[in-house]
Amino acid sequence: MVIPVTLTIVLLGGIGVMAALIPNAIEAIHWPLLIGASFVMALTPGANQLLALSNGFRLGVRPAMTAACGRFAAFLLMVVGVAIGLGNWLATSALFFSVLKWVGAAYLLYLGLRALTSAWRPAAVAPGTPESASTWQLIRREALVALSNPKAYVLFALFLPQFLQADGESFTSAIVLVGLSYILIEFVCAWLYAGVGRLLGHGGATMNRQRWLDGIGGSAMIALAGWLALDRRPA
Repeated sequence: MVIPVTLTIVLLGGIGVMAALIPNAIEAIHWPLLIGASFVMALTPGANQLLALSNGFRLGVRPAMTAACGRFAAFLLMVVGVAIGLGNWLATSALFFSVLKWVGAAYLLYLGLRALTSAWRPAAVAPGTPESASTWQLIRREALVALSNPKAYVLFALFLPQFLQADGESFTSAIVLVGLSYILIEFVCAWLYAGVGRLLGHGGATMNRQRWLDGIGGSAMIALAGWLALDRRPA
């Protein structure tokens, strides 16, 4: 639990420091719209949230949130990239988007097939017991899913900047503040997914229930892979 708590403190501390040192960044952001839209985006089922749900079911909330820190670290890198000017390139590079799209689709397909295989095999890991994957492997999986998803780049490069009115140095400060705020909201929503997974696996957890969750999660990831492969780069 140390890693997610540390990340929460870092996020809150970063937001607080920026708010105190750069008040112009606060004023440049349309907070009601940003918070509302961010919660909608973060609550929408996606590959990372499905991982949080699955990890919560199998391992509990604490390991699931520790694993999710890989996603948030990837998001922090994206925020820094947008802040230093890589956002325009990420948003306009057709080659980058296409390569990332197919890599992401392939990785989601792999995770989906792996989950379906787990659902179909004769013996499954008992819910709530440690898997063979280490903590760092779980963190890496979350990070790879986030980094291979072009929609995450579009989120930080195109979607979030819509909620601020700033340019030049003010834009850099404001986009970092917006990005940190979104990550904090994503953190809360990931906790909800992990909590729901834990509730599903609590008490009367059975192998049959685990197989159902693996089957549904695997099918959803394969569907996301297909949707991602057919998706086009936003204009």
